[in-house]
Amino acid sequence: MNIAPPVDQRRKPEDATRQQAIAQSYVPILRPILIPACAYYVFVTWEHSQTQTGALLAMYSFISMTTAVSFYFFHRLLSVKGKIELPRLEVITLMMHLFMYFNLVSYLLVYNVQTRYIYFVVLAFIFAITSATTRTMLASVSLALGTLYWFASSLPADLFAEYASIAVATAFAAISIAGLLRRAILRQIDARLLADELTVKARALADSDMLTGIPNRRAIFEQIDLMVARRKPFWLGIFDLDGFKGINDVYGHVTGDRLLCAAVDRASEMVSAGVTIGRIGGDEFVAIVPGDVTEAELRQRVESRIRAMSVPYIIDQIELTVGASAGFTHFPDTGLSTGQLYEQADFALYKAKSQFRGQCVLFDTAENTEMKQAIAIERELREGNLAEELYLLFQPQYSPGENRVLSFEALARWQSPKLGRVGPDQFIRVAERSGSIQKLTSILFQKGLAELATWPQDVSLSFNLSARDISDQAFILSLLGQIMKSELSPSRIEFEITETAVMSDLVTATNMIEILRSSGCKIALDDFGSGYSSFGYLDQLPLDKVKIDRSFIRRVPHSATSREIVSGIISLCRKLDLRCVLEGVETEDEMTLLESLNPDLIQGYLYGRPMSGDDARRMLSDQQVSAAIEASDQLITA
Repeated sequence: MNIAPPVDQRRKPEDATRQQAIAQSYVPILRPILIPACAYYVFVTWEHSQTQTGALLAMYSFISMTTAVSFYFFHRLLSVKGKIELPRLEVITLMMHLFMYFNLVSYLLVYNVQTRYIYFVVLAFIFAITSATTRTMLASVSLALGTLYWFASSLPADLFAEYASIAVATAFAAISIAGLLRRAILRQIDARLLADELTVKARALADSDMLTGIPNRRAIFEQIDLMVARRKPFWLGIFDLDGFKGINDVYGHVTGDRLLCAAVDRASEMVSAGVTIGRIGGDEFVAIVPGDVTEAELRQRVESRIRAMSVPYIIDQIELTVGASAGFTHFPDTGLSTGQLYEQADFALYKAKSQFRGQCVLFDTAENTEMKQAIAIERELREGNLAEELYLLFQPQYSPGENRVLSFEALARWQSPKLGRVGPDQFIRVAERSGSIQKLTSILFQKGLAELATWPQDVSLSFNLSARDISDQAFILSLLGQIMKSELSPSRIEFEITETAVMSDLVTATNMIEILRSSGCKIALDDFGSGYSSFGYLDQLPLDKVKIDRSFIRRVPHSATSREIVSGIISLCRKLDLRCVLEGVETEDEMTLLESLNPDLIQGYLYGRPMSGDDARRMLSDQQVSAAIEASDQLITA
């Protein structure tokens, strides 16, 4: 950055800001002079009363007293808080000079006392020091010394030459002193203005996102605080990009940054309508929509931007596509503080991403209880001793063909000292929204590996991964690191993923699944059939197992169509060499109907509810005893 040094007035035009600074700098010079000068002219008025009479007394007293009163008025005027403009200060300075000038000239015109000619020299120096501008200084000094020259011209030649020499010397001295003073003041002003300019630029940089140039988190929250303090209605929204992380991982951060900037450009078109867009981190943004905008208008405006942001981007001749989801809340209808509004908008965003992807969701006050509960859960997830509070239950996956349990699914549970027992549907959802899901996954996976180490070698563990888990390569590698440390065979570990987790970022999910499978782990697609594109994932993803959603199983006793669908999926999995689990088998009647379909694996209350590690080991031990007895009976029979 090339910063020019401060320059004086002759090299730098005085813009409005600089003029204002000059005026403010000269006020402290003038004010201390005015009160003593006022007192002096009050004394002069008293002196006239002692030495003058008649018309002269009246004239001199009027001039000196008017000067004293004017100086007092000028002092009060300069004492008023606020900024005084330079032209106004020039007028005050000129009037001050003229009052002093007329006091001296009026006296000399009547009493031409030669010894008082030297007063013009004093006036010249006072005028030079107190002049806020060069033109005021030149005019005032010229007037004082010119009048000295005029009075001295009536004197003898030798005295006139002496006074002329004094006038010239005074002129040079006064102008030099004024120039030095003015130069020092201007340098100080320029340095301060430069510092102010750099401060403004630094503030702008501090308030701007370095990548996109839009307001950053600090600036956005300051603006929200200000709008809340002013009690003006506005909408606060949070939105982020769907599928951005996968593009960032696959094509690199440079391409990801360019895509992010392009998406921001499209989103920022709302700014023309008075909307503020700011980036608060990663691919997450905040929108502030001021004014009395109706819900319908807001939805229309936001969803039009979402559609615009979802149009493919061409970055380095590569066509890239991302979506967007948004959550909005309103001040003061749903929230009254910045923190409350942010929590509500974030809650609405999570609802949009989990249930209404690609849409704008508005926070409903009816959800306050749910949100407060979620906040309490989030707080305990951050502050609690999760290593002790979290635990696993295990539900068996039974093979009717082999008549034994082949694996257990690990099910997360949480017993909080403050909240009591919290359901997994609650705390896992909150952990995903707050970004702490990987902490939970890591703790639970370590507990699962410790339990797996106590099981027979032919029994495996099925463990669930969330969307955030499966989209983070570093985290996936950390799980593989835990497996290596445990010295367990990766083939005994199966990771379950849901369609929801996959569809949020298919490219990244596929890459992460490939990493897991290449390490020897198995992959299962959970809740198969519950989504609109489940069959497509059989072709797109490297899977080992499919778990048919329990909603089909529950309809099997009552719907021939459901039976045909389940039968078809079982047959398809068999042809694709995929293992198939029927979830939610709870009764003998359901099992009787399913037996004709020749199911591969069964998971449900019929063959075991979620159980503790001790109960799982006991079940496996009983299974080994039963197998040994059966083998012994077969040998005896043979």
